[in-house]
Amino acid sequence: MRIAIEAFSLSSEQLTGVGNVTLNYLRELKKIDRDNRYYIYTIDELRHVSLSKGRWVHVRYDPWIKRKKYAVAASWERFKEAREKKAVAILAMISLRLLKMAFEIADTIYLHAWMAASLRKNKIDAYLGIFADFFPFIFFPRLRKIWLVHDIVWKLYPKTTKKKSLLGGLLIVRNMKKADLLISVSESTKKGIREFLGIATDIVTLHNAADRSLFFPADSASVSRVKRKFGIKQKYLLSVCTLEPRKNLGALLRAYEEMTGRERYQLVLTGMSGWKNTGLFDRLERHPGRENIIITGYIPDKDLAPLYTGAELFVYPALYEGFGLPVLEAMQCGCPVVSSNTSSIPEVAGDAAVLVDPSDIGALAQAMETVLSDRRLRRAMVKKGLARAELFSWERSARRLLALFEPAGNNQASVSRTPGDSGPAHCSEIVLR
Repeated sequence: MRIAIEAFSLSSEQLTGVGNVTLNYLRELKKIDRDNRYYIYTIDELRHVSLSKGRWVHVRYDPWIKRKKYAVAASWERFKEAREKKAVAILAMISLRLLKMAFEIADTIYLHAWMAASLRKNKIDAYLGIFADFFPFIFFPRLRKIWLVHDIVWKLYPKTTKKKSLLGGLLIVRNMKKADLLISVSESTKKGIREFLGIATDIVTLHNAADRSLFFPADSASVSRVKRKFGIKQKYLLSVCTLEPRKNLGALLRAYEEMTGRERYQLVLTGMSGWKNTGLFDRLERHPGRENIIITGYIPDKDLAPLYTGAELFVYPALYEGFGLPVLEAMQCGCPVVSSNTSSIPEVAGDAAVLVDPSDIGALAQAMETVLSDRRLRRAMVKKGLARAELFSWERSARRLLALFEPAGNNQASVSRTPGDSGPAHCSEIVLR
């Protein structure tokens, strides 16, 4: 069988959550599948993974139109700077903006047409879309189309999503309806697809996992190294996420402000800078505990495990998550977790974390205080977290994915769940008394 996998996220030097999902599925499929031929599609270079020769083929999109678009985009940024200095006529600005839009539209059309032609040329039997908002607009009746759906945040929390993502949401719904099978990363996401989008397509849940080669309890020397590297001089609380609205970091800053004994703990925020976060940085600069707050930016994978391990507490008050991978990463590194009781997070955390309403600042601050002040509770949470993390496996999810590539794979949507087959079930959270 010839299988195409859209791996656009692996062209980026800095891996996002989606990039990590793609990377881990490719690694596991390389280990377990000796029969099928794979075509890995990227928009540029393929980073982070090497492909075996023979059955694994890298198909790269890099047409001239893409380079022209970026050249125009760069000119657009220069013109914006010039506009602020009133050095450019309004007409020139409008013309350049229209040209930029024209190249973006042309690039999108060309990309879809190129990929459609490539899928036909390579006689692909099954297609896995990691981003459900992309698929060549030319319909393939014989091609088995599978989409991995990470979340529906654009539907449930549109104010926390870019307008471009809202348009992508419309494409996602279109693709979902044309798919032969949908894969959700959690039962919560699956429920949302049914309830809020009304999609009738078969859906199978394959849970994500935390990479065991990257996330594990680190030794004290490694913890000391990262603390020196990022200027952490005392006990600290940690939050790992993209700095953007739906991660609800404003609530974390307010809870940290209200927390009794705050001065004994630094707050470390780790992750890429996202969009619409000006208000967050303004609040950060005005925070009474600003001298104890550290923003590391994006950090390499090798530093994450020691950073998780060394933290007294991992706090993740996200408004919505399709899966919530940082919660699992923290537990796998032996760090106690306080997180939200919304969307998929209870499904991931089970009874190994303290979960609270992310809109209740007082409850969040109280949960943080309680865990930090109760050593016995922290030890119990670490033990439960490590056990909980063992239930999630990239190998198991990849084996189920491999079976789903076959046309008969839809039958798995109706197979009852067993602990050894589909991984963790939902468990109740720890209750503070």
